[in-house]
Amino acid sequence: MPTDSELKVLPKSSVPAAFDRGHLYSPTLALTRFVLVGGYIYDYRPGDLYEPMPATPSEPEALAWWRRNIAATPVPDFLGLLVGDQISVQHVTSTGHAEVIATERAGAVVRYPLPKSDFSTKTHAEMYIRRRNGAGHWYP
Repeated sequence: MPTDSELKVLPKSSVPAAFDRGHLYSPTLALTRFVLVGGYIYDYRPGDLYEPMPATPSEPEALAWWRRNIAATPVPDFLGLLVGDQISVQHVTSTGHAEVIATERAGAVVRYPLPKSDFSTKTHAEMYIRRRNGAGHWYP
């Protein structure tokens, strides 16, 4: 878990990084315009390899192309997260541990343990995380 001072530093990252009200995320091209306004995003760092992602298309065929060719592009890290990192994930009602298993331009894929259940034999699930809250927990 990052320290309080580490939570306030923009990470060196392949993708752009920004803070907004204590939350770390990678802004889209549309959101970077607020950097110029001042007061909305209070800190911004360009990505080492990528510019902000363009807007998501609304037409299904264009969206599928965008997802495969832009959003799912593998990157060395996502907001400082590397494959193999152990992180804390914010779920709906709790927090738990997860392992980063992939980093892409649009986010990181994490694997986290599931509670034992009589209804499923699955022991783990995967999800995308794209933001970190002020307490240091990552979420979709």
